[in-house]
Amino acid sequence: MSLCPRCQAAEEKIRVEHKGLNAQGELVWTIFHCSACEFTWRDSEPATSIDYEEREAFFRVDPEKPYPIIMPPAQYK
Repeated sequence: MSLCPRCQAAEEKIRVEHKGLNAQGELVWTIFHCSACEFTWRDSEPATSIDYEEREAFFRVDPEKPYPIIMPPAQYK
């Protein structure tokens, strides 16, 4: 793991959250978290989710800029 797949933050901004082991104790997947953009992902997800070049541009972010979409509050009836 070298860069965040969402914001391209450097490795020092990424931490390992959890390592998934199989019954034999072998590493199967790892969950990472980026402190720059708060994105969390598992390394076994498809490239369209975890490869910056494969992700749709809409889902890429620049942590130095405000996010372009603001979620409105839920409307309860």
